[in-house]
Formats: sequence, C-alpha cells, structure tokens
Amino acid sequence: MTYRGFLAELLMTECDDRARRRSERRIKAAGFPREKSLRAFDFDANPNIDAATVHTLASC
Repeated sequence: MTYRGFLAELLMTECDDRARRRSERRIKAAGFPREKSLRAFDFDANPNIDAATVHTLASC
C-alpha cells in the first residue's frame, strides 16, 4: 500500500468512526427509554403495516 493510499484509508476510518460516535451521542442525548431498531420490529404483530413500504422509507 502506498503512503497516499494508507492516508486515504486512515482518513476514511476516522470519518466513519466520528460519524458513528456522533450518532451515538445524539441518540444518548435524545433520552430514549430503550433502544429499538427496524431490524427488531415485529411486522406480524400489526398486519396493517406494510413491511415493504417501511423498508423503502428507511432506505431513503
């Protein structure tokens, strides 16, 4: 790996880590009572919710 390639990888890793930590800080500051995600959502509990629509909206 060249010096320039190493620096590019290092910069990308740093940017990804900062974005991850920023997201974690914002979630913590929001004070949500518990952690939830769409991956853990039970679509079978409410058949009126269209899973395909929710996943399309989640992917922007």
